Amino acid sequence: MKLLLIRHGEPNYEKDCLTEHGIEQAKQLAVRLRREKIDYAYTSPMGRAKQTAEICMSSTDIPLTVCDWLHEFDVRVFDKGAAKPVQIWDLAPENWTKIADAFDKDRFQNVPGIAGTEMYERYLTVRNGLDELLANHGLQREGGVYRKVADDDKTLALFCHFGVTCVMIAHLLGISPVLTLQGMSAEPTAIATVCTDDRFKDNMNFRLHGYGDINHLNDAKIGSINYK
Repeated sequence: MKLLLIRHGEPNYEKDCLTEHGIEQAKQLAVRLRREKIDYAYTSPMGRAKQTAEICMSSTDIPLTVCDWLHEFDVRVFDKGAAKPVQIWDLAPENWTKIADAFDKDRFQNVPGIAGTEMYERYLTVRNGLDELLANHGLQREGGVYRKVADDDKTLALFCHFGVTCVMIAHLLGISPVLTLQGMSAEPTAIATVCTDDRFKDNMNFRLHGYGDINHLNDAKIGSINYK
């Protein structure tokens, strides 16, 4: 199975839609995705992701399914020294990197500032939503592996957001989402490709084959890596 985790185009956050550049980015993304032979397409309920998905899938007969759990992972937590709550991906490195629980997939919710917020509840929503989706396509999670229970040779496109992509990758790889949320970055229309490792018959794990791919944005004026 191949999962394409796709960030929306450049957004107008205030109106929750794409900017003019974002629309052009989505059009170039659509050309790129034609090579993928997508079997199923899912989208976040948020406007900027849905608009990206609609542009990309408009020339196909593949229906778009809205999944509420693909909503942006817009969780705010408390960070030492910050005057007000910050986005979960904006923790100061001198704070979280000193805490062992931040690196633990089973204990990250106990990190000071994260504990007592909606972080873990939202994480469970994404984790459970993703596992239910995979089960519907023939992969049943059992412990840390996925067991093949039906034909899983499909390509699924998930149009969503940076934060929720980080959480999905963390779950699929079995690591703390604090690490992916702090250590990854994705520009508009960036693609993360995650595939099953099929060498071990019916029991498999996922491998991250590519992250942050924006090679489809041929015009540097509408998309480039932001190191700031």
